Amino acid sequence: MGMNKVYAIIGPPASGKSSIVKQLLNHHGIAGLVSHTTRPPHEDEREGIDYYFVDKNTFANLNLVEKVTYSGQFYGLSKEEVHNKIQSQPISVVDIDEAGLEQLEKLLRERLESIYILVDKDVILERFLLQGKNADEIRLSIEYAESQGEFNNWKIADHVVKNTGDLAAAVRQVLAIMNI
Repeated sequence: MGMNKVYAIIGPPASGKSSIVKQLLNHHGIAGLVSHTTRPPHEDEREGIDYYFVDKNTFANLNLVEKVTYSGQFYGLSKEEVHNKIQSQPISVVDIDEAGLEQLEKLLRERLESIYILVDKDVILERFLLQGKNADEIRLSIEYAESQGEFNNWKIADHVVKNTGDLAAAVRQVLAIMNI
């Protein structure tokens, strides 16, 4: 039996990262690293499964691996969450950006492997349109992703999985990387 591992799922927006992670959590019994957020829960979200919902004061006192601000709300992954999962779960998964990946690498070293979800810009555009985004929202998302180097992060990943639209095939590739 090998050591417990965390698999970080990285890639550009609309690449299917969160859909792949949901499949891994719901159908394959893999543990997810759960982030904290200051935003209120959506109707279908559950405490401790989707997020830990906390106030801004509590959030400010967390020992975080990474922190993101989006629409005036804070999101972050705590070191405590990472340590708890790495000690209690053989395999955990997290959808994270490059900055968060760098911090996790420092914390976990050989216990971390990264998987880049590769998708071409035409597919991203199609997915954004299906999500109901307008041209300005799409342009801003793609420009932000380009400025953050999200289309080139495959170069820093341990593995690359192409997600052309067959979600089940992409999930099977990720499971193969995890030896499941």
